[in-house]
Amino acid sequence: MTGQNHHSDNRQLMGHGIHIVGGGLTGYAAALTLAQAGFPTHLYQPDVPADDTLRTTTINPTAYDMLDQLSIIERLPDDALTPIQQIIVTDDAERTNPLDAIMSWGNDKKNDDTDAPLAWVIGNAVLVRAMRNMIAKNNNITLHQLAITGYQPRHPEYDHAAAALITADDTVIPASLIIAADGRNSPLRQFAGIRHITRNLGQTAIVSQIKMTDPHHHRAWQRFLAGGPIALMPIADPYMSSLVWSMTNEDASRLMNADDSRFAMALDDATGLAFGRITNIGERQAFPVIPTHAVWPVAGRLVLIGDAAHAINPLAGQGYNLALADIKTLARLLTTAQRDGIDIGSGYLLNRYAIARTPEVTAMTLATDGLNMLFSFGKKRRRLAGMGMALANMPKVKALAEYMASGRLFGR
Repeated sequence: MTGQNHHSDNRQLMGHGIHIVGGGLTGYAAALTLAQAGFPTHLYQPDVPADDTLRTTTINPTAYDMLDQLSIIERLPDDALTPIQQIIVTDDAERTNPLDAIMSWGNDKKNDDTDAPLAWVIGNAVLVRAMRNMIAKNNNITLHQLAITGYQPRHPEYDHAAAALITADDTVIPASLIIAADGRNSPLRQFAGIRHITRNLGQTAIVSQIKMTDPHHHRAWQRFLAGGPIALMPIADPYMSSLVWSMTNEDASRLMNADDSRFAMALDDATGLAFGRITNIGERQAFPVIPTHAVWPVAGRLVLIGDAAHAINPLAGQGYNLALADIKTLARLLTTAQRDGIDIGSGYLLNRYAIARTPEVTAMTLATDGLNMLFSFGKKRRRLAGMGMALANMPKVKALAEYMASGRLFGR
């Protein structure tokens, strides 16, 4: 193998070892979590991906605590994490003030940071860079710059005692456990024949970073429009926000081809000048919004995590929080299995993982899909949507939604 950073002599403890396929936010976090728990891991990515300087990730309090326990938070630049002090949700009804919420959480006092943040926003590139640097120095992690081109639940030599990863040069690698962190179009999921459900509603998300005339005051703002939701997430510059704007494929195509001036006009109209006029627009990128959900995220010595298991609608910013919860649950089960002498790749253990993750993943999938369907497809749904928001804004329901979004509802 080539491109290895470290080698460990502890493989006897793990049989044929733990092998993580896919780097980036999820694969790196999985490797660091398992390494901290004492598990030697092999991490595969065909090359070092270019820094994603455009997109951001929202971290809830439970995810923040996990990253802090991994010592990732302390390795971030001072201004890397932007706290969210208030979340405002509104719709496309006529309003005098676009900041008038139909549902909101948190502190609405400007410049008051005394309350604990509801969440934090961080640039993907900054977070990935910090984790990559930690992996390079971790003796429990072996990094391989190799493409994985196949998977077999039984190794041709070791049979049931190991699964097999296959590389482009037909090398067959034995593995006690394979963790697929290879994204929403997961090749490993396809190799394993794991059934998955996709929901293509013809939507595309445009992401960018924009500058406005009014400060965001650490407010996250989301508005439901006829074609899909638009969200502005605060970043370090008080006049800049990270934009995620979902819309029909046709509208996205037109806006991606528009010049900055026309795009800014459309954006001013969509935001209702919630934070003033748009004065500058960064690079724009478009991504299809196609939620994908594995029916059962495990196979023979193989487990799916993150987007490989459940790529949810981006409207709630919960995708990475779910991925970190996957990792935390899996690490806990592996630690218990090692203590009790249980095969770490056994069907018993992997099915326990799938059962443990089902409630939270299902709840978040239904919530995000339901909100998107309710609000994004024409004003005929307006009355039903209004009734739904009235229900959601009831104190007990609202508190439950906040508790779920914080990551504290489901025991981990």
